[in-house]
Amino acid sequence: MQPWAYIVGTKDDKENFDKVLSTLVEFNQGWAKHAPVLALSVAQVKNPKDGAHNRWAFHDVGSASAQLTTEAVARGLYVHQMAGLDPNKARQVFHIPDDWDAVAAMAIGYPGDPASLPDKLRERELAPRTRKPLSEFVMTGGWGHTASFVSK
Repeated sequence: MQPWAYIVGTKDDKENFDKVLSTLVEFNQGWAKHAPVLALSVAQVKNPKDGAHNRWAFHDVGSASAQLTTEAVARGLYVHQMAGLDPNKARQVFHIPDDWDAVAAMAIGYPGDPASLPDKLRERELAPRTRKPLSEFVMTGGWGHTASFVSK
């Protein structure tokens, strides 16, 4: 079904850029306004053939967005995905039909100079990246049972 779509605004198209920006939460608006491209991912949550709920729609959108990110990086761009948006406002601003839901937002562009960020954001940007250890989320045999092949 390919149940995904993207609503895109670029700095060259101020009206639509500002519309996408308006759907972001205030914190994300503060920094995302500097990106050259903003986009919203949107999922078709009902099957167009029979109206049944598509429980995999958000997964499919996430997978498409991950591939978009990989391609962007291969082309020298960066993508920052954001959950911080107001899906209801996105529906209103862009007239998103009832069988589709706004899922996430993304800023696309080139990395900026961390020195230009406010102190708190600069600290966050320059901090070492951390990830959960595999032992916390790779399981076997039952929930909470770390797979034996995972180093602890």
